[in-house]
Amino acid sequence: MTASGTASATPPQAAAPSGIRGGLRARLRAWRLWIILALVLCLVVILGVLAGSETDETALSPASAAPDGAMAAARILDEQGVEVLRPGSLDEAQALLRDKRSDTTLLLIDPDNFLNADQLAELDGIAKRQVLVEPSFEQLGALAPGIRSAGLLPENSGDSALSADCDVPDAAAAESIDAGGLAYRAPVVCFPAPGGPDSGGAYAADDDGAVVVLGNAAVLANETLASRGNAALTLRTLGSTGTLVWYQPTAADISAPDLPVDPRALLPEWVNPLLLWLLVVAGLAMFWRGRRLGPLAAEPLPVVVRSAETAEGRARLYQDGRASDRAAATLRAAALTRLAARLRLGPQSTADMVVRAAAHATGRSVDDVDRLLNRPLPGGDAELVQWSQDLQALEEEVTAS
Repeated sequence: MTASGTASATPPQAAAPSGIRGGLRARLRAWRLWIILALVLCLVVILGVLAGSETDETALSPASAAPDGAMAAARILDEQGVEVLRPGSLDEAQALLRDKRSDTTLLLIDPDNFLNADQLAELDGIAKRQVLVEPSFEQLGALAPGIRSAGLLPENSGDSALSADCDVPDAAAAESIDAGGLAYRAPVVCFPAPGGPDSGGAYAADDDGAVVVLGNAAVLANETLASRGNAALTLRTLGSTGTLVWYQPTAADISAPDLPVDPRALLPEWVNPLLLWLLVVAGLAMFWRGRRLGPLAAEPLPVVVRSAETAEGRARLYQDGRASDRAAATLRAAALTRLAARLRLGPQSTADMVVRAAAHATGRSVDDVDRLLNRPLPGGDAELVQWSQDLQALEEEVTAS
């Protein structure tokens, strides 16, 4: 009885795993299309991440094929026999410039001002020619003391251009370039602003042409290189020597003194033992004078008011008091403070400085930004609503730039 019972019970137990495997195979066959699609999607995502990690998206980078990159200009220069070198650090740039000092052009593009005055002074005079793209006041002072900033040039509306109006061969060959960018005053000025050479121009150089300033970075970009004489000016200015060192500083080039300092490193050595001793004394004092905690007492929590409710209440107070001018003044002051912080202007910056920097960052005209930040405030409630919306749109554009 036992042997036969055992033998009869064995086949169902052995058949159970095969039934499970059969059901699993059936499910896999039913879902095989979705499984294949999921695997293909994962493969595409992985390949996209790997390919995207190697793509250089830096503006005006000679390795970037994006619209704001400068791969087209770099490749044309290379085809013309100019050796284009792109150093990855300040030390590497100095080494390349010293190796080929007599036949080298330095192209410096540092819109974020990563290099300080001392680092800029180390680059001065090493190359045969220096080309600066939209340089700041500090860069001009270190590398081009004879050239001064002259403000903004009218933005490019698509059909506007600046004529050379000078005898410099590089500029004369270009004849005209796209308008926009920054204007500079120098002994030699080309592509002047509408007010004439005295108002500055998009191309500035010293007497011997050893230092050149390009006020419109867009003439180098891929999307506008073929427009008007942008290519002629770019290629002749950057291809005048056999080697071009295309240097774009990064955050890694910031010198150690400019980095945030650990406050503890500024304290004398005896402070740490003293702090430890004070901590021990404070603990002993708490143990000595401390009292035993009593029973827990329930008490109502303080009222919590949401920030949105306080803002709405303040707005209603302004409305009830018909103080639209006060409300507009408050909005403008707060907007100027936020814009100055986002544009990395100092605490001593004026409203005019914020206006120019915001116009440069967003591509708007100076008059348009000045109307929002520096003109008479709106009078009525309807004008205040529209004006506040325009002000918010300006801040969003600055944040996105």
